Amino acid sequence: MAATCRTATGTLPTQELGVVLTHEHLIFDVSVHSGRADNRCEDPELMKGEVMRFVEAGGGAICDVTPEGLGRDPAALREISAATGVPIVTGLGLYTRDVFPAEVRDAGRQGLADYFKRRAEETQAGLIGEIASKNAEQPDWRGYRMADHEVELFQAAAEAQRSTGLAITTHASLGRAGVAQLQVLEAAGADLERVVIGHCDAHVHDDADADHAYYDQLLGFGATLEFDLFGWEELGPDAIRFRRIAELCERGFQARILLSTDTCRLSHLHANGGRGFTYLFDWVLPGLRDAGVGEAAIDAMTVNNPARLLGIAA
Repeated sequence: MAATCRTATGTLPTQELGVVLTHEHLIFDVSVHSGRADNRCEDPELMKGEVMRFVEAGGGAICDVTPEGLGRDPAALREISAATGVPIVTGLGLYTRDVFPAEVRDAGRQGLADYFKRRAEETQAGLIGEIASKNAEQPDWRGYRMADHEVELFQAAAEAQRSTGLAITTHASLGRAGVAQLQVLEAAGADLERVVIGHCDAHVHDDADADHAYYDQLLGFGATLEFDLFGWEELGPDAIRFRRIAELCERGFQARILLSTDTCRLSHLHANGGRGFTYLFDWVLPGLRDAGVGEAAIDAMTVNNPARLLGIAA
């Protein structure tokens, strides 16, 4: 039977999703963590206009992966989705411990797992995540170590995945935490083919081997790589992101890649002179085509792969 996914306004056949941005923030208050006023948007009306520009450009659906404690608001997402007609998949994640909801700040593995399972049903979450482990200054996947409470969080996510059937998406940004995260998830019994390692492009190097060494580790676990920091030039040039994705596609890994833009600032929005959610169409896809990525691979990364990961067998 055809797979369906949970969205803010109900279940939907995954074949109807179209082009999906898999790692975005529509309603958020990351300012409580970052201290930046720019990291706060709690205005559904503003976001309705941004989402409409996305669909007019050819977009299909958006995953909002704003964690609990950072402004996650399923009711506001439902309002935006209903007004625009754009399916919005609501993630259910936890970020760093300092911004956990008070009820789970010291909950431990089982308390966290129970929280995930309960809140997934209460809020009709379609995705577990983003779940985070700490950033680190150096991109050292070999030396990266997770704290004990982070291990418990990822163990809990694995248990919640087994219970709900939902995919897991992670924050593995500065420091290249993805290998350590996958080691914990694997030991906890997660289905790694339904795990997305986020921010794979937080570090990019002139030396391709330095990047592919990390990607190959993640691919070896069976996980999906998410390139979601297009436009974040302070972390590295998009030109290198385009080349790395083209190289992975040349090696046949287009079925294991997702694309997104991690919008989480007011200054990112069209209304404020920013790039908006149309950046995928305006810049990313043209850049990938120029790098030699074909249409079949683009369809895989933007349509087929999100549908596979978001789908739950009927």
